Amino acid sequence: MLTEMRVETKPVIARKNDDVQLLTFKLDDQEYALNIAHVVQVIRMVAVTRAPKAPDYVEGMFNLRGKVVPVVDIRKRCGLPPKPCGLNTQLVVARANGRTLALTVDAVSEVLTMPAANIETPDDIGPEMQHLRAVGKLGDRLVLILDPDTLLTEAEMRLATTAQRMPE
Repeated sequence: MLTEMRVETKPVIARKNDDVQLLTFKLDDQEYALNIAHVVQVIRMVAVTRAPKAPDYVEGMFNLRGKVVPVVDIRKRCGLPPKPCGLNTQLVVARANGRTLALTVDAVSEVLTMPAANIETPDDIGPEMQHLRAVGKLGDRLVLILDPDTLLTEAEMRLATTAQRMPE
């Protein structure tokens, strides 16, 4: 009798001879990125509605073309010092686990094309690092490439996007 064995690993970001397009953004002085395939759009901060019982790093939710989108404070989620959101705060709307979410970032920098040979996975660097998909190197520049699928669990995504009725 044959049994199927599945090994949970993250897919390779790209083949070594390919280029990868990344949307880069800043949190303080550090440069982060998302694979452009995950990015839907970049918008300015909008009014958000706080979801009851949502984790503290879920700022709330907003309506984007008829779809409820949770807003994740990426600073809180990644353990960085808090920074208040203002009119200049940008939201990176991205797809994760088949759903849409928005990430608060200090500033969007650029769309960067990076050779896949310049990208190392966390396994190549050291022990597993939460929310980090890979690290890109361009000269002295290090770009931390986030894994959007780890930013909200399925349960957190449901909680953040489900409005609970209050008793009347």
